[in-house]
Amino acid sequence: MKYIQVDDLLTPSYLQRLYKLTSGMNGFPWFFLSEDISYTPTAAQFGDVPLGDIPEEQKTLGFTHVLLDQEGVESPFLPMFQPLLDSVSDALPYPVEFFRARLALQLANGKDSHNGPHTDHESDHYAALFYLHDSSGDTVFFHEYDNPIYGDVDQRWQKARLQSYHECFRCRPEANKLFAFDGHQFHSSSNPTTNPFRVILNLNFYCDHDLFDFTKS
Repeated sequence: MKYIQVDDLLTPSYLQRLYKLTSGMNGFPWFFLSEDISYTPTAAQFGDVPLGDIPEEQKTLGFTHVLLDQEGVESPFLPMFQPLLDSVSDALPYPVEFFRARLALQLANGKDSHNGPHTDHESDHYAALFYLHDSSGDTVFFHEYDNPIYGDVDQRWQKARLQSYHECFRCRPEANKLFAFDGHQFHSSSNPTTNPFRVILNLNFYCDHDLFDFTKS
C-alpha cells in the first residue's frame, strides 16, 4: 500500500486552536448521524446509500461537520481551516485540488472493532486524514481496492458489500499527523476505546500527477 505520512504538519499553537474549537470547548456545531458515520446520507458516489446492506456490527453513530464539498457546501468555519488545507497542499509533492473536507467525531461505544470498509468517492482521487489529537481508534486499511474496471457505481457498491476484507495496515491517530493515500483503497475508522472521543479531518482531492511518484524535480 502506497501512502504519504507527514508528522508535525502544523505549528503547535495553530493545532491547539483547532483542537479546542472541535473538542467541545467552544460550542462548535456538530451534526448527528444516527445510522452510520462512514456513509453520509449525501454520499455522492452511492446516491441514497442502502445502509441496510451494511452489517450491524460495522455501523456506528457519530457526528460530522462538512467544511467543503463539491455540491457547493461551504461551512462558515472553513476560513479557520484554510491554513491547514494550505499546509497539506504544501506538504504534498504535487499541486492538489480539494473537493471535500469533512470533520468526524466518534465516541467510545464499547466496541473494539473497525467500522464499515468503504471509499469516500467513486472517482479517481486521493484521500487524506489529519489527526487533531492523540487517540485510540486506528484507521484500518485493507488489501481490497475499488477498481473502476469492476463496473458502474451500483455494481461496485454491491461488490464492496459482498466481498471479504483482509487487513493490511493500521494508522494510529497521533496529533498533527497527515496520512494521504489512494482514494480507491478500502479503509475504515475505529471507535476510541481508551479515551472518550476521536476527532479527525477527512480530505478528498484530485491531483493531475501520480501523488506517489517522488521523482519531482
